[in-house]
Amino acid sequence: MEMKKSRIILILLLTFNIYSYAQQKPFMDYVLSWDGHSSKLEVELTYSAAQKDSTVFIFGDPNFGGQTDIFKVVKNIRSNAPEEVKIDEANRRITIYHKGAKKHRLTYEIDGSLPVDKPTTASQTELFRPVITKGILTLVNQLFALDIIDGSNPLVSFSWRSYPENFSYFNSVQPSQTDPSEKISDYYNELSELVYFVMGDNIEVKEYSVMGIAHYCVTTKEDKYGNDLQENLSPFFESYFPSIHRFWNDNDFPFYFLVITALQNNQKELGGGGFGIKNGFVMKLGRKFGTREKYVTAHETAHSWTGVKIMLGEDSFDHQWFGEGFNDYTTIINLAKSKIYNEEEFLHYLNEETLKPHYTSKIKAVHNDSIAANYWTDYTNYGVLPYRRGLIYAFYLDNQIRLASNGKFTLRNMLLDLYALRKAKKNDDILSVDDFINAGATYLDKKELAEQIEHHMIEGQPIDFNKVKLIAEFNIDINNNIPKVNLTEGADLSKIYQW
Repeated sequence: MEMKKSRIILILLLTFNIYSYAQQKPFMDYVLSWDGHSSKLEVELTYSAAQKDSTVFIFGDPNFGGQTDIFKVVKNIRSNAPEEVKIDEANRRITIYHKGAKKHRLTYEIDGSLPVDKPTTASQTELFRPVITKGILTLVNQLFALDIIDGSNPLVSFSWRSYPENFSYFNSVQPSQTDPSEKISDYYNELSELVYFVMGDNIEVKEYSVMGIAHYCVTTKEDKYGNDLQENLSPFFESYFPSIHRFWNDNDFPFYFLVITALQNNQKELGGGGFGIKNGFVMKLGRKFGTREKYVTAHETAHSWTGVKIMLGEDSFDHQWFGEGFNDYTTIINLAKSKIYNEEEFLHYLNEETLKPHYTSKIKAVHNDSIAANYWTDYTNYGVLPYRRGLIYAFYLDNQIRLASNGKFTLRNMLLDLYALRKAKKNDDILSVDDFINAGATYLDKKELAEQIEHHMIEGQPIDFNKVKLIAEFNIDINNNIPKVNLTEGADLSKIYQW
């Protein structure tokens, strides 16, 4: 009997120790509340404390969407006694002194209101500012969650305590989960990719199956610009996404989503600006969804590969001619392949949006190193440069590979080889320009490739199309040193670009 009793005690002790260990694992539990019509989001954070005396959080990032006065966004920060809160506005630090408290809870509010005198300016310069207004909420975790600096990698969860029951709801972690009161969780280091929430009475969520992968289309139902966004976006799900998945031979996504919501508070119309999130793209739209918005949606979603899964160099600025320019080329050929762009729109982007402004640019021949230094201060000139350089070179290279192989191979074959090399490397190994050259050397002369990249992409000298031969489906006119590409009679974009 004593032996049995001892076993019971031992089992209880082991169970208690396992339970205690589980309880000690770092966690951050966010509980959110919104009434559906105000501009205030209430946040309650319960968390574990790795340090006994205090915990330090950082809120916001001035580089993330332009918000500089962070503490006009996060307000009424409070903890439970005996804990005390100290705020360092200059460094955006929120320090909680625990003073022996065993449980740790912080409450605060996020103010999503826009300045009444300049709502358009705020919409343009603070792209990532949360939209919290009557009938609609769009929210990124970086705009309400706190950055913990204790080095722990806590399990972070989000759930909603109070919300309008009849509102549509979408989250970017588990899109199939449509009940806001259910927790969604992920580890802290995984959340650097951003989490996006959408809630509203004017929100529609439609699910598609693309190549066997769940794709979600999240839009406002009605807006003041007369858009039917679900109708506008259906061609992307029906033809563009299948096309670009096939281009890369890649279905390695758990899901994908587009969120496009129309701004209602701007004083004048503005374009569509957005940002990529893990497995998705988000756009704030300020006008009629047109040709430009088609391009932006296609370009940004194409970054799921070029610039994200496959990138040259340590940083995206190292070789933006590839990350942006080659992405632009894969964008427009897939727009053409999926017939979202017709021949006129394709040629307009190639000629009027790329070749003409590049060959008339006063800085077209600057060195690649100068782009990063001037990117943000002179985006009009320097920011667009790698897009144009890279697209023009990609178009040129595609033609040369087709000619050299008598149409057997295209630039796609080279990019697939480069992608295979990327996947074969360790995660911390980068793709280099030499890797790019070696991939291209299967199809073209290696020495010539190296010289082209150095001369045109690094030193910045424009390609002289007077000396360039293109495939029979294209011809080129040059007036005042400005090249213009045309389709020859009978040429068909859908046959040129097929995979």
